Amino acid sequence: MTYEFKLVSSLEKTLFEKPDGVCEVTGGSMLKNEIHSFQLIGWAESEGWPYRSDCRVEVESPIADCVKLYEVGQVPSLLPAYPDTKCEDYLSKAPGLFPDPLYALNSRTWDLFSYQSRSLWVAVEPEGKLVGTYPITLKVYDEEKQLIGEKTYTLEIIDKILPDLHIYNTGWFHGDCIAVHHGVELQSDEYFALLEEYLQVFKKFGHNLILTPVFTPPLDTGIGGERPTNQLVQVTVENGKYSFDFSLLKRFVDLCKKVGIPYFEISHLYTQWGARYAPKVMATVDGEYRRIFGWETDALGEEYSAFLACFLPELTDFLKAEGIMDRCLFHVSDEPNPEHNDQYNAAKEILAEYVNEDQFIDALSHYELYESGAVKNPVVAINFIRPFMEKDVKNMWAYYCCSGGEKISNRFMAMPSYRNRVLGTQLYKYDMKGFLQWGFNFWFAQRSVRSVDPYTDTCSGGGFPSGDAFMVYPKKNGELVKSLRLYVFNEAIQDLRALKLLETLEGREATEALLSEIKSFEEYPRNCAYYLDLRQKINDKIKKYV
Repeated sequence: MTYEFKLVSSLEKTLFEKPDGVCEVTGGSMLKNEIHSFQLIGWAESEGWPYRSDCRVEVESPIADCVKLYEVGQVPSLLPAYPDTKCEDYLSKAPGLFPDPLYALNSRTWDLFSYQSRSLWVAVEPEGKLVGTYPITLKVYDEEKQLIGEKTYTLEIIDKILPDLHIYNTGWFHGDCIAVHHGVELQSDEYFALLEEYLQVFKKFGHNLILTPVFTPPLDTGIGGERPTNQLVQVTVENGKYSFDFSLLKRFVDLCKKVGIPYFEISHLYTQWGARYAPKVMATVDGEYRRIFGWETDALGEEYSAFLACFLPELTDFLKAEGIMDRCLFHVSDEPNPEHNDQYNAAKEILAEYVNEDQFIDALSHYELYESGAVKNPVVAINFIRPFMEKDVKNMWAYYCCSGGEKISNRFMAMPSYRNRVLGTQLYKYDMKGFLQWGFNFWFAQRSVRSVDPYTDTCSGGGFPSGDAFMVYPKKNGELVKSLRLYVFNEAIQDLRALKLLETLEGREATEALLSEIKSFEEYPRNCAYYLDLRQKINDKIKKYV
């Protein structure tokens, strides 16, 4: 069996074919509190049996303890893109296998199959402790312990620290999916232990704002359907009077503080797409635990409004006592349309009696709704953001989701990774106040009608293009499985933070001048080299101030 190995950047994706067209790299640079990634691609050829080689990979480097190895796994996609997608900037729009999950190599072998390109992901995490230039040599051995490949990557670690992220960044965190897939009860000790593991990854990979389910979030739930009860505020009704227990919410808040998540996104207090109904609220009523609000509840009706009048003052008192009220954001209803304007405004006015309207955010796609004054801090779908930018809307966020398959940045599995990486430069150039994506770990079918195994169903039962609904996989063999898309997304956030650091050193105008080729959210360089070269230019400028 003969072998060929290549070092490539984190932005390459291999689809089994021989890696003849990939751009090889020999090294890179990073600031000392970043995560820096690259890949080793292996190719084997055999004229006969055996067609597989169980290889071992060893790292030789002065910083070997900071180097983590992952095998890039392949998962099936029945829906890489919607059938009517006109954009051709995809690796493939045909169903097939795509590289995504990263399996920790540890003591496992790296399997190389004849005539199949395979990738090894290399992540370097110095955690702020190292500076200097270091070689990282990867040596590959076959089953007979013969050296069959050796490649060296030279990494410069610059003596500068990325600042904390200056904007909000949330990926909606679905605790019910964790409980269902791990077979534990929501809010149990076992659940909170799992929750901490997932929250650590959430924070480590660029997120600083967490969806906080005071009541079960009314998100992607079919009308009349229910998601598992994920409610942190316990409600008691005795003789028609409400009382609230915030002990589970405090446990959640304390855990987020421990992990280092500073901002809290209070879950939506009205249902999605119109604010017509109350979310699911469970309570113990005169000793019986049951649902007291849901799809049958008129959002603006007297009963639910009276409930909010009791609940919101106590909630805000709790948040103030915890010292986080000024770090909380509140939702009315997700993705309202112009025809929902009156209903949305009426619901918002109820909440505004207790919460400052400056703390409201909601996702929307229509400028007319913003112009009406309904949403003061709009979270705008990138594929509908142009009229907002033309009107120079302030305090604007950006988001993308399943509808963003044409031209714009996104992170579907079938997209080249530069469409994921470009986001950081765009958030900086257009001065967004935050970024939102709805699926950090949504492992249900569309409308939450059933759970799915994301290792075999990556498109939520055919509801969303693969990669839209989640960035991490359920734990496997005792380890939480991250995706290569999560690493690349974090690189985009690191780019944003590096640009902000450079701005403090050289000013906004000089920093923004580096981004002249970023023309809009739809027009940007469509190749890997641009983003690697840009980041090197940023690092070189920062290095002058060491």
